[in-house]
Amino acid sequence: MSTAASAPIKVFQFPRLFAIPNLSPFCAKLETWLRIAGLAYEVVDTGNPRNAPKGKLPFIEDGGVRIADTSLIIEHLKKTRGTDPDAWLDPGQRATAILVQRTLEEHYAFVLLYTHFIRDQGWKHTAATFDGVPSLIRPLVGRLVRGQMRKILRYQGLSRHSDQEIIEFALQDWMAILKVMGAGPYFFGARPASVDAIVFATLASTILTPIESPIRDYLKSEPRCVQYVELMRSQFFPELVGQGANA
Repeated sequence: MSTAASAPIKVFQFPRLFAIPNLSPFCAKLETWLRIAGLAYEVVDTGNPRNAPKGKLPFIEDGGVRIADTSLIIEHLKKTRGTDPDAWLDPGQRATAILVQRTLEEHYAFVLLYTHFIRDQGWKHTAATFDGVPSLIRPLVGRLVRGQMRKILRYQGLSRHSDQEIIEFALQDWMAILKVMGAGPYFFGARPASVDAIVFATLASTILTPIESPIRDYLKSEPRCVQYVELMRSQFFPELVGQGANA
């Protein structure tokens, strides 16, 4: 085990918003994974990712080394801490986990960006992420950041579709995931795995916030989605239960 294994893990991420680990599914994924793995860590609230490695959050500092990208961070921690929540998965489950991860992180994450920051129903709530900015320039900063998000979604391709089409794509994502999700209590049964960090983080940002959308309505109509997300929150983030941020 390396020297880094004895050093405290510092997690740099966006400040919390609502009664969920993080509005960013990637920040929430990493913190959830750390709790599943039973690793101690320290959170450093970071509102501006521009100076972060690769220009995005979250990232960690471990033994003086900064590492970005949640997948790379998790692989690093598996090696240096000698822990692997996925050690018990069979090859089929590992393959399914990769497909679920790609669906949520390479497609649905852009839908969340759209529903939370571009749609007016989301922006009226997520504009609070700029509360730390001086009030005099807050509206300008908000417009600039939102404009940059519009450009990202245009280049990525999602915003070239209509609102109805984007919503339908997202519903198809979740319908497919629910087809391969086990009976519970966790994604693959009685024990949590890394895929649970991904699914919980994404579900929490969708249905445990006051941000309304047809996607949220659909997922809240699925009892096992609600039961799953509430179980994960109470199991790994009991301090957030009952805060009443979700409408």
